[in-house]
Amino acid sequence: MVRSITRGTHFTKVGFAASLAIMALAFAGPAGAACMDAKSLIPRVSGSAGAAQLVPAVYRPDSLGGAQLLRVSDVEAPSIVGLWQFKFAGFLPDWGTEAFHSDGTELLFSGGQNPETGDVCQGVWRQVGPNTFTLNHIAMGWVAPGAGFGIRAHIHAIIRLDATGNSFTGTYKAAVYAVSPATPFDETTEVAAGAGTMTGTRVKPD
Repeated sequence: MVRSITRGTHFTKVGFAASLAIMALAFAGPAGAACMDAKSLIPRVSGSAGAAQLVPAVYRPDSLGGAQLLRVSDVEAPSIVGLWQFKFAGFLPDWGTEAFHSDGTELLFSGGQNPETGDVCQGVWRQVGPNTFTLNHIAMGWVAPGAGFGIRAHIHAIIRLDATGNSFTGTYKAAVYAVSPATPFDETTEVAAGAGTMTGTRVKPD
């Protein structure tokens, strides 16, 4: 009798455990789809194809009062691409508009420089971290109105976008060189150098 009771109890426990397992599998599909493939719940040899992996995800409420988990790679990061109003302070005080293009080029129109000596300059940019970019910028111009070409400025900047992607702050280092039409790209004769800060605000379409 004792053996029969024990055996019945054993089967009851097994049946209960099996029921829980079936229920868990029933819910595993919809629950795991958010940030983990249900197949990844099956242990595999580390490094083998299809090995279990956790996918980085973020929580985001939706407009209907619900919520969803999104993969980090699906969350759009702020972009520097677009048109900006900028200000430089420090060694090269200036202001104007600046466009960052999706092909990695940059175009700046200066409001602080005399157009007769040169008020347009260009650069190239790249992203080096989250919301962080470098800018390699070159300006060339005349020494004075009517005096002829003879100035080259080279600016290296680090720019950081804020979380909204609508403003930036940055620091720069700059050097000015004496050049000539025969050697416009020569940076051996430095006449001045310094550093400063920069800020920008995105220009939005109407």
